[in-house]
Amino acid sequence: MAEFNIIQQYFNFEQKASESIVKAIGDDCAILEIPKSKQLVTSVDTLVAGVHFYADVSPRDLAYKALAVNVSDLLAMGANPLAYTLAITLPENDKAWLEAFSQSLKDTSEKFSINLIGGDTTQGPLSISIQVFGLVTKHKAVLRSGAQVYDDVWITGTLGSARTALDVNHRQDLNEFESSLWNKLVRPEIPYHFAKKKFSKFASAAIDISDGLYADLSHILNQSQLGAEVMIEALPLDEALIEVAGIEQARQFALNGGDDYQLCFTAHKDYRNKIHRHADKTNTRVTRIGKITAEKNSLKVLLNKDDYEINQASWQHFLTTK
Repeated sequence: MAEFNIIQQYFNFEQKASESIVKAIGDDCAILEIPKSKQLVTSVDTLVAGVHFYADVSPRDLAYKALAVNVSDLLAMGANPLAYTLAITLPENDKAWLEAFSQSLKDTSEKFSINLIGGDTTQGPLSISIQVFGLVTKHKAVLRSGAQVYDDVWITGTLGSARTALDVNHRQDLNEFESSLWNKLVRPEIPYHFAKKKFSKFASAAIDISDGLYADLSHILNQSQLGAEVMIEALPLDEALIEVAGIEQARQFALNGGDDYQLCFTAHKDYRNKIHRHADKTNTRVTRIGKITAEKNSLKVLLNKDDYEINQASWQHFLTTK
């Protein structure tokens, strides 16, 4: 099956119509119509076999994660998902693999209300690049530079589970706790409903946690030219994580493990009740883990108000390996 036949059969699936998508798959380019009251937000991520995922991972899980981690970037900006393009490099034309990947991609597109509008298909080592587009009300995007002194620092969901899953690998004999962690790695539960509505009304700054809390919160501090204090005992940890890794290793992974795709955001203390009410309505776990300080580019991690020793670095391409 040739390239364009693959596109037509597996990636030209039916989708809900959108007033902002004038033209999707079928021409050299897609055409988007941006409402006058909105701004276009875009991001792109690449997943490479052997770096971001095991080459034999389920194609259904891979399709879900490839799209979900990109939608997560839109959510961190307070944007509503609109559309995405897919560039996929395949080592071979495997019908069963393509069918499973395509069906999961369609299901995930519907789950996050985002339409596939184009892309590219090539042959080579397995890799997936997705570029997402979202809409945000003009001048209302949640930026990393928006944190203010004495803002609270919040986290959605739990941290550290995905990193711990790498240690149990992808064995077939996983116990109940290990299976739970593995699912967090291959199918991250991004806070879609929490961030899709009202997020920009209380969040002053935000980032999705892909490389680890310490590294990603540092990006907010760098852009805002401020500091922060984080209480290690407040970090939200999954029960399965503590059971498998123990409390001390769990805390280290929560700080620097990465692949969580939860939101780290800042907000004024007056919004605490509003945040909890919104979290309850969207069935989202939220945890206040610290505060923003005036000390420029200073991130202090404390355990019972004493300095906490960090023994693991966050993920960085070209510098570290998982």
